[in-house]
Amino acid sequence: MISVSAMTGLLECITAAGKDPILRAVGLDRSVLGNPEGFVASSVFTKLLEEASRQTGDDYFGLHFGNRFNPKNIGPLAYVVINSPTILAGIENGARYFKVHNQAAVLSLDSEGQRFYLRYQVNDSSVDSARQHNEYSMAIVLNTVRLMAGSDWRPHEVQFAHQSPAQITEHATNFGAPVLFGCASNALVIEQEFIQRQVPAADSRLCQILQRYLEQVLADIPREDAVVASIRKAMAETMREGDPTIARVAKKIALSPRTLERRLMERGTRFKQLIDDTRRRFAINYLKDNGHTLTQIAFLLGYSEVSAFNHAFKRWTGSTPLKYRQTKM
Repeated sequence: MISVSAMTGLLECITAAGKDPILRAVGLDRSVLGNPEGFVASSVFTKLLEEASRQTGDDYFGLHFGNRFNPKNIGPLAYVVINSPTILAGIENGARYFKVHNQAAVLSLDSEGQRFYLRYQVNDSSVDSARQHNEYSMAIVLNTVRLMAGSDWRPHEVQFAHQSPAQITEHATNFGAPVLFGCASNALVIEQEFIQRQVPAADSRLCQILQRYLEQVLADIPREDAVVASIRKAMAETMREGDPTIARVAKKIALSPRTLERRLMERGTRFKQLIDDTRRRFAINYLKDNGHTLTQIAFLLGYSEVSAFNHAFKRWTGSTPLKYRQTKM
């Protein structure tokens, strides 16, 4: 799920392009947008951006919308980031509390030598294309960092997980940096020196107040639905026995595949999305234990080959399993 606040100004952008709002095309009721504290399925938001791009004829709709979007519309999450004492602290706070705004994506920071990768990864396998969502989100990440560092700041490089569109001039102009496509994840590449910078306008007292508030919000997020939890448990058991197909998982909990998928859809997720997330969680736990080889972990996750596990893990985290293990030891 993703906060409705992410859609602030979206209908106005569509209307400004001379088109009527297209909520019905993705099964979204206008009344949902009247509650800024509400949430919608991330897949619906992603499809809405793709549909907006198609109907307005703007191939860069997500990029344009994200560039116009004021990160402060997001609320406490944005304010705790921009009032953190350093750029690094701001990114760490953003990553820690990101779940209160978006439960279908992960914000993280990885280092390689003297460079850092501020990654935004959409973990939703239920959509065919996330290009507009990727570009919208990375434009907002850029603008949030600029609220801390100044409007003239530019990353060293920008990376996108989707393939390159026909024209990328607008991307380079918007980010002020080289832009690469077809990468392991969406990321802003930034220098080590920049990470350590102080945030001149930060309000330390406000930051502490917001941290306490967001910690409470995290604590109050409901635990996983019992139905989803039982399906996840069946997935884990099936993985150890081989490929966790929907038919095998459904049989383990005495449901038909169609009923299993319907129950997951009623709860805002799908089988492919949940199996992906379950494998990611188990992979990270297994990698923390040196008693498991990579071959064993791949087998425990239901992969027939280590290469398939390596590919999936890099898609989840932007890192190979071996490199991830080395950094966590």
